[in-house]
This record gives sequence, C-alpha cells and structure tokens, in this order.
Amino acid sequence: MTEPIAEAPGLELLADGPRILDTIAGLSPRQAATHPSFWPLLGVPAIDRGALVIFPLAVATISATDRSALERLREVCAALQQECIHFYGGDHFHGETTLDPEEDPYGRRLAEVGAHDTTPRGVVVWRVRDRGAALVLVVDEPRGQATLAFHLVPKDWIWNGPSTPATKREASRRRSAVKEQAAVDVVWSWPAPDLAQAP
Repeated sequence: MTEPIAEAPGLELLADGPRILDTIAGLSPRQAATHPSFWPLLGVPAIDRGALVIFPLAVATISATDRSALERLREVCAALQQECIHFYGGDHFHGETTLDPEEDPYGRRLAEVGAHDTTPRGVVVWRVRDRGAALVLVVDEPRGQATLAFHLVPKDWIWNGPSTPATKREASRRRSAVKEQAAVDVVWSWPAPDLAQAP
C-alpha cells in the first residue's frame, strides 16, 4: 500500500483512484448493467462520454517556468500505478494490457491528444469487472494544465477475442467498436462543465 500524496501548490487532488476501482469491482451485476445512471452515485466526479467514462483524479497548473506541480502529479500517477499493479496485476504476473497506438483505435486517440506513457511500456489497461481501466496522464501546454484520470472503457475496446470474428454479428460489433473509439472525446479540463449528475 502506498502512502497518500498531499496536495501541493498548483496541484489539486480530486478523487481517490483505488477507491473508485474498488467500488466498480464490487458492483452487483444489476448495478453494473445500469451504469450510466449509477456513476454520479459513487460520490466522485465522473464525466460520462457514453462508452467512455472519465474519472478525474488530479489536475496540475503548469507553465514553461514552473514544473513543480507537474512533477508532483507524476508522483501521484506513479503511486496509483503501483496500487493497480498490486491489485490488478503487472508485477509477478501480468494482468495488464499495453495499448498500441498503431493497432488500437483507443490507444491512437490517447496518443493524438498527447497522453504520456504511464509505464515504461506505455499506457496500460487493467480488467476491472467487465471493463478496462486505464490511468491516463495528459499534459496540455497551451492550456497550462495537466490532468490525471481513470478511463473506464468497454472490454471489447481492449480485448476482442480471436483475430478473425466467428460470425457476421461479431464482425459488425467490432467495426462499430472501432468507429466508436475513433470518435470518442478523451479530453477533459477542470473544472469540468460536463460532470455526470445524479438523477
């Protein structure tokens, strides 16, 4: 278990990442099936983009002359990465999947917006219940803001079975998933104007 990192000037911690994943892992099948209306009830910020749900974790103010908050944000990211490795795999057994921007449409979208590698191998995704969870760090120099979030995505975006679909329906589902990933909006800023609201 890693020690919590305190806020620092220019760094705002928004939510407890391990608690979010623990809560999602503990959802009942019925709750998991009704997730669009359920995210706001977790009591943490959630940005619902349809198939993609973004859970903002931290934000840092950055400038060309002051990178201290960004360095603290990287420390937060590294600590969360270790938590995920401990609970979901990546140490002695590799429970994570590395995104390939050349092959994965979702990985390509992250690369297009300048997502930084969160491990030496790149951005990785862990399986949490029936979804993929990725820790995503984006540095937006023009806006002067760096953001850290968990992205929760459908499992079909990451793990889609044999390379050749067995049925026409499966082939159609894969084509739809590729289009969905290519069009998904992965960018957010803080304060977020599009937070999911409790019904």
